[in-house]
Amino acid sequence: MTLRNIDKTLYKQKQRKLALSLCVIFFIFAMVFSTVLRNYFGNPEGANTWVNLTGVLMGLALTAGLFALFSNHASLDEVRYAWKVKRQVLKIQNKLHHWEALLEKGDQTAATVISFYYQGVLQLQMLDGNDFGYSETRQRESRFRNQCRELGLRCNADEYSSELLASLKA
Repeated sequence: MTLRNIDKTLYKQKQRKLALSLCVIFFIFAMVFSTVLRNYFGNPEGANTWVNLTGVLMGLALTAGLFALFSNHASLDEVRYAWKVKRQVLKIQNKLHHWEALLEKGDQTAATVISFYYQGVLQLQMLDGNDFGYSETRQRESRFRNQCRELGLRCNADEYSSELLASLKA
């Protein structure tokens, strides 16, 4: 996976539009299913909690199905890209202490993976408008780059591929 520049404003617009659309669709489906189920299977005296819950779950399932159908649409490229970056960053973060231990031993793969991690986190924080986290991560990245210079390692996120994660035996 290669990091690429995306427009923060466009990303935020598409993310909000997607979230709002999914909420509205879910609300409509849940209400319709709950109403229909209550009419056919409900208790006229009340206590329709399980019937309503079934309608809500059916609405959730149908909304998730629709999202799965349309998630590869070209208009969601920025949102899908950010989702993929988040997944890669979380995979690295789960084993970050192992990668840092390898970096201290002078491992070039660790330098590449950690470089991608910091660049990915910085990009995600910039897209989400997390200014405090951004400056803190920038400081940690600076210390990482200094460590790479001292060890004579390249810290180039462009060399990263998800296959590098499989090289960690921990």
